[in-house]
Parts: sequence; structure tokens; C-alpha cells
Amino acid sequence: MTTQNYNIKATVQGKKNVDDLQRALQNNQRALMSLGTAASVAGVALAAIGTVKFIKSLVKVGQEMESLKLRFKFLFGSVQEGGKAFQTLTDYAGTVPFSLEQIAAASGNLAIVSDDAEELNEVLKLTGNIAAVAGLDFKTTGEQLQRAFSTGAAAADIFRERGVLALLGFQQGQKITLDETVRRFKEVFGEGGEFGMAAQEFAGTLEGTLSMLGDKFLKFQLVVNESFFEAMKSELGDLNKFFDDNQEGLDAFATEVGEALAGAVVNSGKA
Repeated sequence: MTTQNYNIKATVQGKKNVDDLQRALQNNQRALMSLGTAASVAGVALAAIGTVKFIKSLVKVGQEMESLKLRFKFLFGSVQEGGKAFQTLTDYAGTVPFSLEQIAAASGNLAIVSDDAEELNEVLKLTGNIAAVAGLDFKTTGEQLQRAFSTGAAAADIFRERGVLALLGFQQGQKITLDETVRRFKEVFGEGGEFGMAAQEFAGTLEGTLSMLGDKFLKFQLVVNESFFEAMKSELGDLNKFFDDNQEGLDAFATEVGEALAGAVVNSGKA
């Protein structure tokens, strides 16, 4: 009898364990299904956030590059020469360890001391080589080079502090003509000079590689913007014209909305 009781208890206990296991598996399955749904929703949300950021990035890049092209048009005297200068800028950025954004920030200063797109290309290379050797950012280097080429080496105080003028063979207090300043910069940091390939050598570093990858993505954005940015500008222009054409009606509607909100505030105050 005792054995039979044990058998019954064992059978009942065993069945209970199996039922518990089945319920646990069902609960886990429901949890996994819920997790899958949540993951899908999260994926869609992240994709939407990424799309919004990408579009905002496109708009920002489009605005900056449009302004730069317009500046080049004014600085170089024509749309054609300005376009060539802009192309020179983007091509150069893809070969050196400086971002297109940094180069663009210095481009206004460098364009001032360049007669055309071809000369801008030469000055860009000078700037990149000096920045690489002196450990300066491209924008600061461009500003200093513009000073040196406009008013003389003595005006480029950061170049003096970083030893750039010493590399040119200039001594402190020495009187140097503007022509000699430009000539020495080209001899030392230009093509065939002692530091004529400095920027290209730095391009092989990890930092340079990452910078050039960033420039490749920026160029991709520029290609996308050839269609997207112009279409967006056109649509926004139409919207702006709509507001101009319907300003009187919009003002009347805005007045009604304001009066309604004011009434709601007064009634809330009474309550």
C-alpha cells in the first residue's frame, strides 16, 4: 500500500511538473513575441529618427555649400570661375587629412589672395602642407597665410610662434618684401619643396583616413542635394509666395484665433 501511494504521488507530482513546464514555455513564447513586436517598433522608430537626421544634415550641407558657391561667384567674378573654384575645393578635400568643412571655412581668406580657381588650388595645397607641419587647423592656417600674402610675413604672428617663418629662413626683425614672402612659401611648402608633400603623408594616418571617409560621405550628400535641395527650395518658395499672396486673409484668421484664445483665458480666470 505504501508503494502504491508513492507511485500515485510520483505520478501526480510528475504531471504537475510537466504542466508547469508547459505554462512556462507558453509564457516565454508570449514574451518573445512581445519582444519581437517591440523590437520591430523600435527599429522603425530608429529608422525614422535616422531619416530625419539625414534630411536635416542634407539641408545644413545644402545651405553651407550654396552660400560658399555664391561667395566664390562674387570673389572670382563669375558663376563659371566660382564653380571651378568650388570643384577644386571638394577635389582637394578628398586627398588630405582635413575635412571639407574645415577647408570651406578657410576658403574665403584663401580666395582673397587667389586670382582664379587654378591659383586657389595652389594656395590650398600650401595651406594644407603648412597646417600639417605646424600642427594647426586648416582654418587658422588659411587666415595666417592670407595675412602673410596680403601684408607680409610679420603679420602672421601664429606662424612666427609655431616656427613656420623660421622654416622659411626668415629671422626676427628682418625686413622681407611681400613678393619674397610669397616666393619663399611656394619654394618651401609648394610642389617640389621640402614640405611639398606633408599633407599627403599625413593623409595616410588613421585620422587622415577618417577625415577622407567623412569627405566621401559629404560628397554623397552633395550629389543627393543636386535633386533634393533644389526641389525643397522650389517648394518652400511656393509656400512663401502663398503666404505673400494671402497675407490679408491669414492676418484676419490670426486675429480671430487670438481673440478666441483671449476669451478662453478670461473664462478660465473667472472659473
